[in-house]
Amino acid sequence: MKVPKIKQLKIGSTYYDVEYVDDLRDEKNRILFGRIYESYRLIRINKNCSYQNMLQTLQHEGEHGIMWEYGINDKEKLVTPLSNGHYAFIIDNPEFIRQILKYAGRMKK
Repeated sequence: MKVPKIKQLKIGSTYYDVEYVDDLRDEKNRILFGRIYESYRLIRINKNCSYQNMLQTLQHEGEHGIMWEYGINDKEKLVTPLSNGHYAFIIDNPEFIRQILKYAGRMKK
């Protein structure tokens, strides 16, 4: 099944391009689900993950970007529970999220 892929995220005042790559590793050669590169305005996502994992990873990397945007220290120890909590909050409260988006749409007119 082909799934839609997010191509760009806006985090605060910054637009980040999103790339899906076959192999994503850290400096110690460990496989990563995703990584955000602030200086390149880029998020890379391991495309060998499930679609749900890709979405959760985009949420996680987005949390890093939010923290950078607002000058908050983005330690993994903080980012991981925040991103997991926000992801669950979005899923668990779809009507609330729809109302926010509806309101935001009216405000942009």
